[in-house]
Amino acid sequence: MADEKVEEQQTEGNPVVLLKKMDKRLALNKILMITALVISAILISIMATGMTVMYMRISSLTEAAEAGEVSPMDEQFVVLEQQLMLLADFRKSELKKISRYTQQLEKISKDCSLEKAAPYKDFMTSRETDFKVLVETIKSGTNDLASMSRGSKKWLTAHNKTLDDLSAKSAERKAVLEVELRSGG
Repeated sequence: MADEKVEEQQTEGNPVVLLKKMDKRLALNKILMITALVISAILISIMATGMTVMYMRISSLTEAAEAGEVSPMDEQFVVLEQQLMLLADFRKSELKKISRYTQQLEKISKDCSLEKAAPYKDFMTSRETDFKVLVETIKSGTNDLASMSRGSKKWLTAHNKTLDDLSAKSAERKAVLEVELRSGG
């Protein structure tokens, strides 16, 4: 029981886990938004095509009615009116769906706002600063240790390169976070 609480606290305080969770949520939100937009675009194009076809058929039926074919045209006109009513009902239902998708997209946008992510970004920036100090301290300590023993240049060079790479990656992550903070705040 106590181990679970400790693990949960470590997971909540671990910036890597928080960052991964945030990345997963953002990726899912992006996929949902794109899917909703694609579905909306498809529905709108289907409705536009259907309405165009119906208007074209109505105009041709009107011309035929003027030519003197009254009785078959009346039947076709009634059928077309019924189809138009079905299309109108379909359009209304699709507009309701689009409205619901739009509301969901707005909610997702609010949930993914930069204001809500700012505390995490501040935390991550301070963690990157602390990480860089740690790497520099380790590097200084290993240099001191290497100066105390002979033949240390071989492993010290490789070790310093690894620490420099870690420091550079940390600086890049911190720069990205600072750019996001400036652009969002």
